Amino acid sequence: MKKATICILSAVLMSSITLVDAQETKNKPSDSIMKKVKDVDEIVLIGYGKQKKGTVSGSIVSVDKKILQDRPTTSLTASIQGALPGVTIKSSLGDVGSVPALNVRGRSVAGNSPLYIIDGIPSSAADFSRLSPADVENISILKDASAAIYGTRAGYGVILVETKKGGGGKMSISYNMYNAYQTPTYLPKYVGAVEYMKIKNEAYYNANNSVGYFSQYKQEQIDLTAVGTDPDRYPNTDWYKATYRKMANVLNNEINVSGGDKIRYFASLGYLKQESLSPTKGMDRYSFRTNTSSKLSDKLTVNSNISFIKQMINDQGGGINTTELARISPTMALRQSNGWWGSINAGKVDNTFANTNPVRNNIEGGDSKSNDQKFMGALSANYTPIEGLNVDAQISYSNWNYRSGTFVNTLNPVYNFLTKAPIGATSRAINNYSESWNSDELLNTQVLVSYEKKISSHYFKVLGGASYEDYTVRSIYGKKSNIPKDGLHALSALTTLDGTLDELRSNTQQYAFQSAFARINYNYQEKYFLEGIIRADASSRFAKENRWGYFPAIMASWRLDKENFIKSLNFINTLKLRGSYGSTGSINTIGYYDSQTYMDNNSSVLGNVIVGTAVPGKLGFSDIGWEKIVTKNIGLDGSLFSNTFTFSVDLYNRLTKGALMSNQLEYETGVLGNQAPPINAGDVENKGIEVTLGYNKNFENGDFYINANFAKNQNDILSLVNSKPLYSGYWITQVGGSIGDFYGYKTAGLLTQEDINNKYPKLYSSSQPGDIKYVDINGDGVVNENDRTVIGNDVPSFTYGLSIGGKYKNFDLNVVGQGVANVKVYLDKESSQAFFNGGNIKQYVLDNRWTPENPNPNALYHRVLPSGGGTQNIGVTSDYWLFDASYFRIKSITLGYSIPQEAISHIGLKKFRIYANLENYFTLRGDKRMKDFDPEIASTRSTYPYLKTISFGINATF
Repeated sequence: MKKATICILSAVLMSSITLVDAQETKNKPSDSIMKKVKDVDEIVLIGYGKQKKGTVSGSIVSVDKKILQDRPTTSLTASIQGALPGVTIKSSLGDVGSVPALNVRGRSVAGNSPLYIIDGIPSSAADFSRLSPADVENISILKDASAAIYGTRAGYGVILVETKKGGGGKMSISYNMYNAYQTPTYLPKYVGAVEYMKIKNEAYYNANNSVGYFSQYKQEQIDLTAVGTDPDRYPNTDWYKATYRKMANVLNNEINVSGGDKIRYFASLGYLKQESLSPTKGMDRYSFRTNTSSKLSDKLTVNSNISFIKQMINDQGGGINTTELARISPTMALRQSNGWWGSINAGKVDNTFANTNPVRNNIEGGDSKSNDQKFMGALSANYTPIEGLNVDAQISYSNWNYRSGTFVNTLNPVYNFLTKAPIGATSRAINNYSESWNSDELLNTQVLVSYEKKISSHYFKVLGGASYEDYTVRSIYGKKSNIPKDGLHALSALTTLDGTLDELRSNTQQYAFQSAFARINYNYQEKYFLEGIIRADASSRFAKENRWGYFPAIMASWRLDKENFIKSLNFINTLKLRGSYGSTGSINTIGYYDSQTYMDNNSSVLGNVIVGTAVPGKLGFSDIGWEKIVTKNIGLDGSLFSNTFTFSVDLYNRLTKGALMSNQLEYETGVLGNQAPPINAGDVENKGIEVTLGYNKNFENGDFYINANFAKNQNDILSLVNSKPLYSGYWITQVGGSIGDFYGYKTAGLLTQEDINNKYPKLYSSSQPGDIKYVDINGDGVVNENDRTVIGNDVPSFTYGLSIGGKYKNFDLNVVGQGVANVKVYLDKESSQAFFNGGNIKQYVLDNRWTPENPNPNALYHRVLPSGGGTQNIGVTSDYWLFDASYFRIKSITLGYSIPQEAISHIGLKKFRIYANLENYFTLRGDKRMKDFDPEIASTRSTYPYLKTISFGINATF
């Protein structure tokens, strides 16, 4: 994948140079004109303001609006995947309502999320994800010391969003609609019933070396299944086909109104309806936004921003257990011919699979509903008493409310199709209903004062400000069992049954931030730029003596293109060298009261009476402090050949000091689990390079562009508080290693008879030819836990993106690609291992396994065994189950056509465009072994499928 990526980027650069050279001489401007051509005054968002990109000294990137155009994604986060260097977006499950994870410049030990600011209001990743691209005016990401002005929570980057404000005088009405159809990118490929039975017999033979006696299935059963004339007793069930929809529909409608002069306005209304692949599940999302800006006088402007998003997910079923779906055998009946749920597996009753039938449990198991609402409102005023002096004040309020309810139905037993008797352990006699409510309120006030002045060739701007954030978090949970009738969905009503609930608990927590900050900007002749930042933050989460943190930063840049020795180079339009150094902080993993020891409520039985008691809750640690994150960055930006070719290069180093970790305290105190607070326990470094290349060309009847970016990041753990490694599942955290390191045994293919004869050291004494061959790393003649080592990493060290497009006459095309390299995924259990926990078997095992007839030591799968249990040579963590998760994916292809204005103006239309889009349809993958997992959401367990989309839409403007 690395070679492919380099080839792609080289092709981009060579194409750019070739196209530039091919310009006709008659179209080439004179040298004097070329030197007057300036870079486009692109506006980027900065902390508490905006700035021309040409005057910015920090590492700030903005999202090209073409990337967002007509993407039928239900997540804004997914829409920008691959668009920005150093910004890694990992899609979560493809189910409705999921929110992708966004990471800037590598990972730390925990709590790597950036800070989101939407219209000046601190927001969540979900708030950003659910924004409509049609509402967004600008997205900028602060990646270096420029984020220091946000202090405590800016250590891992800041995502700034400005929504549209309207203007332009006359009212304009726009309507956008698309209809999309979603199908899985990959579904697991399992064998059919006949192949399953044959290879299950082979597995039993391998385990017991006795033909026939230990066979799971007789030849008669196999033959009857192959004939297919008695599906009641000898079925062949495709469980994935039976469980999921073939296709899920998405419908999106948006309308917005904008305009105004002295009173500028923008309002939008949206409705999104999305089906899940689960036939019982779907989502409805409603969104509303209104922004106004009123110029009350030459000195006073008042602004308001109000938004509301309501997302409802309704599942009329009990949910799909994807693990049980991966386990159930194709020899098990889904339903019998008389309508009963399936009970027969290859001619015999199967109590286990009758009970875990994923289709039955989804349809009859119960239902769930969730209602997710977010309100955000801000009122601000800008006052300019004298020229150059600005006073801004803003008060904002946001409220997140989430309510969910889950009803678990009673279940009638499954009946034995052969005997007509109920099967034990397949019924559920007691139902229950649980309901939860969560609320998160924020009241935020801030005041900014800025003054700017130009004296001759010297420009100064000073900004000072203060802010206060007050958070209140509430939760309530209740549960009631043994309800007389399924489907009652109100705890308040259920309490009237007997006046009691099984569980009822509530919680209220409060915390606050107090901040003061300042920034000074200076430039000389718009050639030399200097910027300084200082921020002081206090958080109630810390003990008083550790409450304040201070975060300074300094940045500088030099416009080389304005120097005489560069002006003589006619092909250079702009060239800027910049550098930054500063510190930020992070408290992402700090609990609200981790600095304090507190007690929890509990209950005990004294005699026959239940009494309330207090038990130790969590150990406090008053010395907890901020993670201190020091960032260094040096960059070079430029544009060449009349701004046709652009480039940007950044080298960075981010050092996290005192990374917050909770399990380090276990070594010192013996306090385990949730009782252990985090402490400042380690230092982690991320360093790397980011490159962006662009080519833009206008020509008669159209234009063309091509942009590419790539980033290389290296992560190193420099220290831990006691230098002891931390083990968690497949991973290890240790000094000298990296975040995301897998830890286990190295393998060297499969054991041969020659290895057995030569007494090759074996991890298991019972190992036979065809079993996994583990490597004796330390050469002591024994394979044991001392031979474990780092075997891979699950964090991509190389990420890249590509966008190509343009317009010709009334047609437009936009293609977006994205990829990662040098990354592994660990796939064992149901995702790859044959018969794990009595489960199914994948086609790739059947096609590529070791057999006595094919004793290939490099076969892709070892000899099959009846179970994936750890006693059978395959249950330990090893690189045998590491798969290459590198990929390059064409994320989006959009082809549009705009009807000529002269053909629609007579009916009041300014613009009418139709388009078609393909999303996630084409993928080049690094792994060549198991090809039925999606590298973006790979998991050790079976997961909800990732989706590809075909859509058709319209844009109309009146």
